[in-house]
Formats: sequence, C-alpha cells, structure tokens
Amino acid sequence: MFNSGMSFVPLEHAVRDGRSDIAVVARGVGARAAQMGVPLHEVMDHVERAHAPGEPPFATVRAAALAWVEEALVHQVDASCEHPLTALSTVPHVRSRLGDVYRGAERDGVRAADEYALVVVELPHLDHGNELEQELRSLEVAEAMRMVYVGDETIAQLSPRRFCALAGIERTDAVTVRLLALMLEQVLGDEAQVRLWVEHLPGSAAGVTAMLAGLTG
Repeated sequence: MFNSGMSFVPLEHAVRDGRSDIAVVARGVGARAAQMGVPLHEVMDHVERAHAPGEPPFATVRAAALAWVEEALVHQVDASCEHPLTALSTVPHVRSRLGDVYRGAERDGVRAADEYALVVVELPHLDHGNELEQELRSLEVAEAMRMVYVGDETIAQLSPRRFCALAGIERTDAVTVRLLALMLEQVLGDEAQVRLWVEHLPGSAAGVTAMLAGLTG
C-alpha cells in the first residue's frame, strides 16, 4: 500500500492549503514514487485520497502520472536489480524482496519483523573530493558487506551514501554487526566515521514505503 506518510505528505498539505502549484507537487510525488518502485496505481490512489472527498483535477493526475512514467523509464535499468557500478541490489529490488518477506511471513503465520531486519551503513558527507571518490567508496563498502553477508542476504545501495543488507534476524546480532564495522574500517580506514545500525521492519507491509522513503531520502 502506498503510505501517505513521510515525503508524500506535502501533496495533502498543498491541497488542504489551496496552493496554486498542486500540479508541481504532484509531479514530485510521481517521480519520487517511481524512484522507490511504487506502482502507478498506488500513486493514483494517493492523489485521489489527497483530494477526497472531491475529485482530483485532471492536471494534477496528469502531472503525477507523467512524472512517474518519465522517472520509471530513467530507472528501468536499475529495476533490473543491480546497481551498474557496485552490482548491489537497487531500491526497487529491495522493495520487491521485502514484499516476498511479508508474503512468506503471512503464509507461515509469523511476523516479518521477527524474522528479518535491515543492517544499514551510512557514509559521511564528503566536504572535499568528487563524484569519482564517492563511487570508489561505494565499491569498498560493497566489498566489506559481501565479506560478512555471504549467504542469500540481499545487499543493496539505497543512495550514494547509504547501503543495507536485508538479512535474517539472527544475522543482525551485535557480533555480526561488529564484524561488519571491522570490515568497513579495514577497507575505508579508521577515520571514515561510518554510521551503522539495525533498522527493524514495520509491523505490516503497509509501512514499507515509508521506511524506504526515510532510508533513501
């Protein structure tokens, strides 16, 4: 379900406040949704809810839909599952894997949050350096994460500075996370000042969009 929380709230605010640039806001919502792998029908549902109980103007619907299509085409290669440089999974693939996790948990009568979690790595901003240096650091992070998560875990790049591993809950324990920290120190150096934490999954699949929005924003 397309959650109206996080970065999607401004559309509802724009409608409520009677702003004149609602179509521009809707365009941003459509583009952001496509980046996160949210299907178009959920974007349209969101636009309708933002205007309820009335009907959304055609210009708003068109802006959101066109932005979604344009951004989806741009990210079509990414949707094939791998980042072109690091070969890490992309955000749409993580979203798809999380869908599998929640469906499997429902089938087995367990809570997805009790079975899986995300181990998140965040690099600091570079005050100096360039895009090439950022990409090289991404390759080093990918190497470190693959040394620790050698099973069927999904390792992904969420943004230029943020990475995650979708792993079984037993592989998100303090010992494993500390091992990852040591591997990151080894490849990046002690001065890298990397943030590392365990992101617990929401109670239901309805919260996945908001969680990913927070991690990729």
